[in-house]
Amino acid sequence: MRTYRLVILLFLAACKATTPTSTSKYSEDLSIHRKAPSVDKKDSVNVSQEVVSEPYTPLTGHISMELDSIAKIAYLENKAGKYVDGHIIQVYSGNSRDEANEARSKMYEFFPELEPKISYHQPNFRVKAGRFTNRLKANRVYEQVKEEFPKALLIPERFLQKYE
Repeated sequence: MRTYRLVILLFLAACKATTPTSTSKYSEDLSIHRKAPSVDKKDSVNVSQEVVSEPYTPLTGHISMELDSIAKIAYLENKAGKYVDGHIIQVYSGNSRDEANEARSKMYEFFPELEPKISYHQPNFRVKAGRFTNRLKANRVYEQVKEEFPKALLIPERFLQKYE
C-alpha cells in the first residue's frame, strides 16, 4: 500500500503547473468597444418616425421590383376581367411543335376568324381556336372545322369575357 501512495505522490508532483514561458508584454485596452453607444432620445424618435413614414421601395432594376409589377398586372387583370364558362375547339394535341405550327397555319387558311393559338402544357402542344359562350354557335362551327380536322374536339373552358 505504501508503494501505491508513493506512485500517486509522484504522479501528482509530475503534474505540477508550470509558469508561462511567454515573455511578450502585449496588452490592449478593448473597453471602448464594450461600451454601449449612447442614444439620444430625440434622435431615436426621429429615426423611428422616418422608418414608419417611408414605404419600402426596392432598388431600381432589382428583381423584386419586376416581380411586384408582374404580380400587380396579373391582379388588375383578374380584378377587371370576369371569367365566363364557354367552349373552345381543340384542333391539335401532341408533343411535336412542328405539327402544332402546321395545324395552326392550316387553321388560319380555312378559319382565320377563329384566331387559332398554340399553347404548351408540358409535354403537349395544343392548338385551340374560337371562344364561344353559346353552345349552339360553337357546335355549328365545330361541325365545319371537323370536315378539315377529323380529330378536332369541342372542349368546355373558362376564359376572360373580353374574348367574347
